[in-house]
Amino acid sequence: MQEILQHINSVEGVIGSAVFSRKGDVLVHALPALIDAISLKKVAGLTLECAHGLQISESLDILDMRYSDGRIVVKRFPGAMLFLLCSKNINLQVLAITLNLAVKKLEAQMPTEAGAAHQSATPSEPAEALLDDGVLRLSISHLANKQASASFDSLGMIAVSQPTSQYINDYYKSTFKKLTLTNAGAGTSGIFPVMVMKDMDQQYDGTIVVGPGIEKKLKVSEGDKVEVRI
Repeated sequence: MQEILQHINSVEGVIGSAVFSRKGDVLVHALPALIDAISLKKVAGLTLECAHGLQISESLDILDMRYSDGRIVVKRFPGAMLFLLCSKNINLQVLAITLNLAVKKLEAQMPTEAGAAHQSATPSEPAEALLDDGVLRLSISHLANKQASASFDSLGMIAVSQPTSQYINDYYKSTFKKLTLTNAGAGTSGIFPVMVMKDMDQQYDGTIVVGPGIEKKLKVSEGDKVEVRI
């Protein structure tokens, strides 16, 4: 894979490139030496968080993010993401031709673990999710990253992990874009759009992730259970 990245780096305007797994691991990179391993790991995590936070699907060909001194280009493919650090005057049309060929070669060389991780296992039922009345109840949790939590909270959104989303789908036998959360004890409720996020450490499985604004509206604290309806 290193040879493929070096070929990508030969395109005028490309400063460096890397391949990140869907878990935020750095699989291979060809970036300037001044970018150390710790920084690169953070970049992988932030790129993954951005892709899922914006709910970017594989149908979107290229994500082009611009900043004052350059651009970050991300191209997703099954099992991984191709990350490129570029100058601000990169010719994206020319680059896209190279990337389309490169991802096919990279995909063929991906570790078998990536393919296995790409197939999601059937999620287990969250502990104590159901009572005799048949209403689904899940616990409230917070994102460790307060900035990210405040970001989606400002949009009036809640978040669930991919396994939790699948569990809710299976329980109600219906897809959803919004959920109704009810705190029966306080007599509060609300309907909120849902962001499905990648939970690399599985710390949010079986929970509803809310920000401080929604927490205040529902009068809940972390660990409290709420009724969940579509």
